[in-house]
Formats: sequence, structure tokens, C-alpha cells
Amino acid sequence: MKSKTLAIGVVMGLGLSGAAEANDAETLRQLKAQVAAMQAQIEALEQRLKEQEQNVGKVAQTGKKAGKQPKAVQVYGQIRVSADHKSGDWSGGEGTEIASNASRLGVKGQLATALEGTSLFYQAEVRYETTDFVNGGPGTTTGTKQLEFREGYGGLKGSWGKFRMGRLNVGYKKTGTKIDPWTDNVPQARAGGRQGMSEFHSSYFNNAVEYETPRLLDGLKANFWASSRFNGSSKPLHNTGTLKNYVGGQAYGLGAKYAKGPIFVGADWLKIDAETINKTGLANDSGWQIGGRYTFGAFSVAAFYEDVKDLGLGRNTYVNAIYKTGRLRIIGAYGQNRDGTVYGNKDWNDWSLGVKYNLTKKSELLAAWNSRRDDTANKDFNTLTVGFNAKFGY
Repeated sequence: MKSKTLAIGVVMGLGLSGAAEANDAETLRQLKAQVAAMQAQIEALEQRLKEQEQNVGKVAQTGKKAGKQPKAVQVYGQIRVSADHKSGDWSGGEGTEIASNASRLGVKGQLATALEGTSLFYQAEVRYETTDFVNGGPGTTTGTKQLEFREGYGGLKGSWGKFRMGRLNVGYKKTGTKIDPWTDNVPQARAGGRQGMSEFHSSYFNNAVEYETPRLLDGLKANFWASSRFNGSSKPLHNTGTLKNYVGGQAYGLGAKYAKGPIFVGADWLKIDAETINKTGLANDSGWQIGGRYTFGAFSVAAFYEDVKDLGLGRNTYVNAIYKTGRLRIIGAYGQNRDGTVYGNKDWNDWSLGVKYNLTKKSELLAAWNSRRDDTANKDFNTLTVGFNAKFGY
């Protein structure tokens, strides 16, 4: 009897043990399923949070872009003042003076129009004298005026490109300003047409139109411009220096610009066909140029070549190098003019070394030494300039 009872107990114990093991296996399976479900929920939550962060970033970026949209009316200006000391072989122009370097005031803007996808844009700008009582003086093209009109135009723009009319900085000039870090200061390459770029890089073409394409390829744009006067007109095609002697007739040109990442390249061609030319050595003909800039790390180098010899303005070569450290830029440049009939067919060489220090994103302190040399006559024209360019509203 005892052995029977013992046997029954053993069997029951084994049964209970087997049931317990089965329960443990089921519990383990259920726990694994729960863990897998929780892991899936965690991954889904992580994905949702990631999408929310991306959406927030897109909204913020859209807000930033919207904040950069052109205004209907935007007032801007520059106060460009320097103390310039001249030495060497200047004819009655040595010594020190405070100079206003194309200080200006302007208004510009952009407006939506009734033409779908097309905006109206405009700009009106005047130069004003910040250091003296007049620009120029009696007998000069500027005359005894406190204010002198600079660039002014109206136009339309859209996905098809940009078209404008007025007194214009044309595409030919823009290649030079993209390369030269000293525009509107003493070492600028265009100064007098003998420091590395011709006078076509100064001021504006009058009575002009210009069309600029949208991006044709990645980073590439093209432009076409023209300036025209009525038959028999006594007014100039251009409004500065030697070029104001092109009177009546037409001028036109075309060009292309490539800008992407550290690379900029510009190439341009122009043709002058004036009715009257009021300066000996100046001629109707065509000219061309090519220039570029490459940036690598803290360094930047630029090179430029221009052939306007057939127009009487010679051949120009210009190079510069820039080293940037923090807010400071150190700039060295060399330019030359050869075979310029209107400049006496002399060999002109120009060297400059200077620094710029960014006070704000747009404003800067500057100091530079510039030496223009007439090798043919063995004369030097030196200038030490120290000043600042204060910009607002940009």
C-alpha cells in the first residue's frame, strides 16, 4: 500500500514538474513577444520624433528664407571715407587729403505683379560728397553738385530670367567687381584704366537695357546688354573718364558667368560704335576679357586679362591674393596696362599691399599702400590710404 502511494506521488510530482516547465516556456515566449512589441513601439516613436524635428527645421529654414525676401522699399547706403597721402611725381597733387570714395544713398525694392510668377524690381542711387562741398567742380562732368546720380533702373524678373532698363552696371563691369577686393578705394584695378582693368569697369552705360538668363547649367548664367542714342545725339554712351568721349551711336555686349563653390569665372565681349569720338587715340571697335577667382581654405587667388587695344585702351593684366584670418584680410595685388593709345602707349605697372578688418558683416577698416609706375617716363605715383567703409541697409 505504501509503495502504491509512493508511486502515485512520484507520478504526480513529475506531472506537476512538467506542467511548471511548460508554464515557464510559455511565460518566456510571452515576455519575448512583449519585448519585441515594445521595441517596435520605441522605434516608431523615435521615427516620429525624427520626422517632427525635420519638420521644425524645414519651418525654421522657410522662415529664414522668407526673412531674406526682398522688401518693397529698402533704403541703403555707404559712407566711404579715407585719409590719402600722395607722394612721388604727382603734378601738383602731393600731400594729404580726406577723400570720399563713392559714398552713396539708395532705395531699391521688389514687388509682386499681376503677371504670374513675375516680380517688378527697381533701384535708384545717388553719390553724395561726405568730405568736401562739391563733387568734381566747375568744368567737370560732375559739375558743382552735392549729389550725382549713379545706377538707376526698373525691370521684371521671373523663372525666365531678369530684364531691366536704365543707367546700368552691365555684365562686362560685374566680372571685374567680382574679382577686385578694392573696388571704390585707392588700390582698385580700374583706377584711371591703368592699374589692371580698363575704364569700362568704372561707372555706367547710359540709356541701357540688359537681359540675364536664369541658371542654364549648374552655376552658369549668361547676359546680353545694349546702349543706344538717337541719331545725331550729342550725349555720351558712357558717363565717366575717357569713355564719355564716345558720343551718340550704340554699344552692346554679351558675357557668361560661372559661380559654384570656390570657383568663379567670367568672360565678356563688347562692341562700341559711336557716331562721334571726341578724344585722340580712342576708336570704335571691340574688346574682350576673361577673369576668375579660386578660394581654398583661408587663401584666395584671382587673375584677369583684358584686350581693349583696338579701342585705344590697351591690354590689361591683373592678379591678386588674399589671406583671411579671423576678421582680418591681407591683400596683395599687381596690375599693368600696355599699348594704351589714349595713355601715350606707355608701360604702366601697379603694386598694392593692404589690409581690411571687418567691423561688422558689411563694414570695414582699411589701410593700403598703392604704387602706380610709369616705366616709360620713369615716374612713380604713390598713395598711402587709411579709412573705413561703413555700410547700412544691406
